[in-house]
Amino acid sequence: MYYAYFEAEHPYPNKETAPIILWLQGGPGCSSLFGLFYLNGPFQLQVDMTLRDNPGKWSRQYGMLFLDQPIGTGFSIAGEQAIPREELSLAGDLYRALQAFYTSHAQYQDRPLFITGESYAGKYVPSISHFIVQAQAIADGTAHLLKKPRALPADVEPPVFKLGGLAIGNGFTDAVEQTLVQAEVAYNMGLIDSRQRQQAEAIQTDVVELARNKQWTAARKRSDELLAFITNASATPTLEDIRRDKGYDAEDRVGSYLNMPAVKANMNAPKDIVYEACSKVVDGIMGHDVMKSVANLIPDLLERSHVLLYQGQFDAECGVASNEAWISKLAWPGHSGFSETERWFWRDAEYGQAVLGYVKSHKKLTHVVIRNAGHMVPHDRPVVSQKMIETWIESTKAEGDSDFAPEAAQQAQRYVAAAQQAATAAV
Repeated sequence: MYYAYFEAEHPYPNKETAPIILWLQGGPGCSSLFGLFYLNGPFQLQVDMTLRDNPGKWSRQYGMLFLDQPIGTGFSIAGEQAIPREELSLAGDLYRALQAFYTSHAQYQDRPLFITGESYAGKYVPSISHFIVQAQAIADGTAHLLKKPRALPADVEPPVFKLGGLAIGNGFTDAVEQTLVQAEVAYNMGLIDSRQRQQAEAIQTDVVELARNKQWTAARKRSDELLAFITNASATPTLEDIRRDKGYDAEDRVGSYLNMPAVKANMNAPKDIVYEACSKVVDGIMGHDVMKSVANLIPDLLERSHVLLYQGQFDAECGVASNEAWISKLAWPGHSGFSETERWFWRDAEYGQAVLGYVKSHKKLTHVVIRNAGHMVPHDRPVVSQKMIETWIESTKAEGDSDFAPEAAQQAQRYVAAAQQAATAAV
């Protein structure tokens, strides 16, 4: 598996304990290096194929790890090993890769890992997080307390690192529940009229029936037809952000850049691989698994870790209502408390009285809606997404259950400002 690691620009609270963020792209089969150059990495790739500093980089005070998975994705070589066909095998491969990373870099083992990603990573992130939690529970002798144990390998080793939490942006986590609101979302966003809504609802009924009958490949095909119907009926370039006149990175800037021989050499990437932002081969192999839900893994994670679910408000594919559909049905001890919690406006002094988003937080679950953003929040609102992830990670460090609270990150932000000022003075 190919990875790229970037140390924090201003490690907080220090280099020995600053968390590390793992970023996973969706797909299935999309490369995490896309996120590195287009979303939340240290750089922003320009039209002229040059790099400039990303003001919204998530590596400002935390380390960032970008890892292409499953094998066959991006620069990760499949070789003679079969590309995983389902989530558990995929999580097993990724777990071994993480174990190898932390073993090879033992100095990072006291730095908690926060697993993050977007879109189809709404399945990747819970799956690998649950694998880590279960591996630790087996080592602790508490595996019997898990509500949804899976068949892990008998020789699985305990993690040599600590899971700090998990965050999913505009995720596709529960296919059935999210499909059931697809037509309603499109109608309420003005993409289709009432007659077209009825047509879309008929298609989504087919999708749900196929999924409930475990006809997974047919369900995925019909789901794609549902999205295509809404797209064609509305002449929308992309449902991922209904404001856009073309899709994200429609010109494949990232792919062009990563196929430059000099770039491959600088990144120590396999020179013979033709880089694709999203692998059609991996998507074809994993396609039958797309419509299977992993929402049932979340309650175990909420018992043992912190979970952030965030969405940009203009995503008509995996947006706010789509995710609230399954969040509202989560069976966990904090269900009632979370449901009854008032949503509040998120403001930041840097933006005056402007509302950056809406937050709902109870115990270990936080839900954030980012205003003026679509499917790819870190691309659309770089600095806001940076503030969000830093605020949330700092809030998880409090003793016991903790809510998302902007003041939890203020000390860290003051630290970064002071470090930047000191660096400038030194120059």
